[in-house]
Amino acid sequence: MKLKAKFLKWSAGAPTAMINKKTAEKIGIHSKERISIRTYKKYPKEMSLIVDIVEGIVRPGEIALSLEIKKEMKLRKGQLLDVNLSTVPLSTIYIKKKLDGKRLSEKQIKEIIRDIVNNSLSQAELSLFVSSMYIRGMNLKETIALIEAILESGNLLKLRKKLIVDKHSVGGVPGNRTTPIVVAICAAAGLTIPKTSSRSITSAAGTADVIETIARVEFTMEELKKIVQKTNACMVWGGALGMVPADSKILDTEKMLKIDPESQLLASIMSKKLAAGSEYILIDIPYGKNAKVSKKKALELEKKFNKLGKYFKKEIRVVITPGNQPIGKGIGPALELIDIMHILNREKEAPKDLEKKSVFLAGQLLEMTEKAKKGKGEELAKEILQSGKALKKFKQIIKAQEGDLNKIKLAKFKKDILSKKSGKIIEIHNKKITSIARASGCPIDKLAGLRVYNSLGDRVKKGEVLTTIYTESKSRLNSAVNLFHRIKPIRIR
Repeated sequence: MKLKAKFLKWSAGAPTAMINKKTAEKIGIHSKERISIRTYKKYPKEMSLIVDIVEGIVRPGEIALSLEIKKEMKLRKGQLLDVNLSTVPLSTIYIKKKLDGKRLSEKQIKEIIRDIVNNSLSQAELSLFVSSMYIRGMNLKETIALIEAILESGNLLKLRKKLIVDKHSVGGVPGNRTTPIVVAICAAAGLTIPKTSSRSITSAAGTADVIETIARVEFTMEELKKIVQKTNACMVWGGALGMVPADSKILDTEKMLKIDPESQLLASIMSKKLAAGSEYILIDIPYGKNAKVSKKKALELEKKFNKLGKYFKKEIRVVITPGNQPIGKGIGPALELIDIMHILNREKEAPKDLEKKSVFLAGQLLEMTEKAKKGKGEELAKEILQSGKALKKFKQIIKAQEGDLNKIKLAKFKKDILSKKSGKIIEIHNKKITSIARASGCPIDKLAGLRVYNSLGDRVKKGEVLTTIYTESKSRLNSAVNLFHRIKPIRIR
């Protein structure tokens, strides 16, 4: 059926359409069913999506489309579209197959990823796919097929640069914001490090969230190339580049479900690194009590990353690091950025654990690329940091990303949490700390979060400040404080 495109001033976060009840009856479609829309052109564009049936907002003969569709299909107001009931995608059968614990072929995985990118799967169907990976897992062959399918789904960053490196942490440790420091040190050393990061999935902040407190993180591919050409580096949100759109959609679903399937973790990391053209890839896997993975699991992941490195002919080095407590003092976008600036500015408030780990990771990349001799990487990284070259490079990157370091500030409201007794700190629970940070408003509220002042093994006195919670609203502050007292993330004996 021919319908005229109409655009309402609304963004649904995903492609969404609405049609009039009378129009729906003519097509024979019900609310929440799948339709296909197709342009009348020599080279038509087509998209599948879920439709809502309404009265009043949309007239018969019209179809109201969200801004996401207008942008993706490059539509104009009043443009005629061919709208029909869409068939159920074959990929739904393959998703059920994975749910039943069976292996998927390369062709079947590519079909699922293609349908994810084309919006042919509903949110419920995409959730089932993510859940099937989480419950049933994937073997190495399936994981490789998943990486290649995700990689093929988007654009590639092609740089006329040598020694392109990248670093990634599998996460699970609050405050572990080493990336901006590693990027600054490595770029100052002459390495090229186009860092594309995700926004937070289940943590208090991702690197993109942190940098977004002071600079732009969404750029076109051409803008990004200019930034990297000028500075050797960038710290941006990968979702805006169209590099691995399937990965972005899967990550959004993981965020909603609060699960992180291993096969998707491997595929997400590898597809992003390959899309960025990275030749040297450093993977940080924190392990320990309350971390995302145990040491046994970390060793298993190390083997899998090494196999993937061999298959894709990339030099991969995995480092397994302690992750049984938060790193740094700040938890939350702005508070983590403050830690970073203390380190780059060589200030006495700089958290030593975050600085030490950042220098170690940067040193690994310097050795991998032979910028430093074996065993001398940390020494060179520390020299670049102490000389102020890393700070200078960081400022250059932020300026290139239209940022302003003067934007750094703290939240309106804060509350100190005092120790109720004297003793030794025997636990700082990562997941509970993250829960409190998210209750305070992280990562959407960039100024929210908390500071943790002590480490495991430290002795504290009764009445000493254990942590300070920051929020932009009193209600959020009360919720976070109450949660702290209820779940008791810091144990003292």
